[in-house]
Amino acid sequence: MVSGLKKLALPALFARLTLLLGLVLLAPSLVAVIYEEWMVLEELLSVALPLMIVGGFFSAKLPIPDEINPAQALFFSAMGWLLITGIGSLPYLHDMAPLDAFFEAMSGFTATGMTLLSNLEDVPHSLLFWRALTQWLGGLGIVLFFILFMTPRGIGVWRLYVAEAREEKLTIRAWDTVKDLWLIYTLYTFLCAILLTYLGLSGFDALCHSFTTLATGGFSTKTLNIEGFHNPWVESVLVVFMIIGATNFHVHLYLLKGRIDEVWRNLELKVMLMIIAVASIIVSLDIALHLNVSTLHAFRLGVFQTVSIATTTGFTSMDVNSLPEASKWILMILMVVGGSLCSTAGAIKVARMIVLFKLASHEVHKTMLPPKSIKPLKVGGRIMNVEDALRVASFFFIYLAVAFVSTLIITAQGIPFTSALSATLSAEGGVGPAYLDLFSLNATSKLALVWCMWVGRLELLPILALFTSELWERL
Repeated sequence: MVSGLKKLALPALFARLTLLLGLVLLAPSLVAVIYEEWMVLEELLSVALPLMIVGGFFSAKLPIPDEINPAQALFFSAMGWLLITGIGSLPYLHDMAPLDAFFEAMSGFTATGMTLLSNLEDVPHSLLFWRALTQWLGGLGIVLFFILFMTPRGIGVWRLYVAEAREEKLTIRAWDTVKDLWLIYTLYTFLCAILLTYLGLSGFDALCHSFTTLATGGFSTKTLNIEGFHNPWVESVLVVFMIIGATNFHVHLYLLKGRIDEVWRNLELKVMLMIIAVASIIVSLDIALHLNVSTLHAFRLGVFQTVSIATTTGFTSMDVNSLPEASKWILMILMVVGGSLCSTAGAIKVARMIVLFKLASHEVHKTMLPPKSIKPLKVGGRIMNVEDALRVASFFFIYLAVAFVSTLIITAQGIPFTSALSATLSAEGGVGPAYLDLFSLNATSKLALVWCMWVGRLELLPILALFTSELWERL
């Protein structure tokens, strides 16, 4: 029997999450003051102040128990993302329909980068900052941000951490892990902003793009995205920091501690960089052969688009719909693969693809060799349980099934299959660009993409758990 205090765990957590969102909304409010956007300021404060009052009141009344169970952690992670998306959509309602505002907020918090805002140069600075901030918070995980500032160390932090699709420990203590993640993330963000400012971007543009780069999110302050800056040096800096954002934070911790040998031994990092290098060469050659551009410019376009998609950032320095057909398909494959585990990147992740390859190879050897000759399944030099590998395979097929069903829903609107598939893979992988016009989608198609963003960001488990009776019995 769950105690009375534990039954109040979820209301207590949601109250504190509401309070946190109210406090976070003060940041774009400050930007509105700086740029004298008084009407937007009024709208932001009309959302922030009630959230702080209501959240603060119930936070004071509802204590958090020392522990929460796995069912509560999964429920809070899944429904917490819907709550923050709903609240995060409110600042957009002045100029957007409710569904479009919800779409924009979900795209922001899941660090996807799909947008239904046009003419970004006409959007108030405070709303552009809010878009970028939602990606920065969502990139590493709003629940992780919540853990850092709003929960005591004693609560079942590790359960909340894992429930938000996190798989690796950086330190023994879960709270210390969260602190390390945010420290590394913040340091890289400000370093990126400083470099972009040095290269000529305004302080505002530099900060917004550093937010969305490290988050591998892809929102820009320009309608033409990164193409609007016409600066190869800016693109070069973004390429570096997109890769940093898509790299396992375990690797960054080793790097900061001077343990270079551990960095070089990381199989996932080596495979990710190899995939990016090979795909960049192929896409660059394809552009050079089929588009009317110089070889050097083709290389610039090819590398930037490839790195952007492979890291699931979604920045663009050209119209991706004008890419040759082969390049489009290569980028769609990269949308499925994604970046590293324990990074801000989305999609299936390189480590899981390595496991799938090793599992397939292991099964082939089992059919061809005598039982005594079969070696244990090894990944990165470590023996891996076959059951764990099969769990990864299950994740892979469910992930693709979600994309396929969502694609069929969008094709019912009359959208070509390839275009619809690019949108669902992009949404589920947290990428952004797609080979269709988002403004032409009907409400059902937009909801399908919102579903893909939500499922993809939480990597299936918390959402699938909502459909089980066991979870509801244990809340």
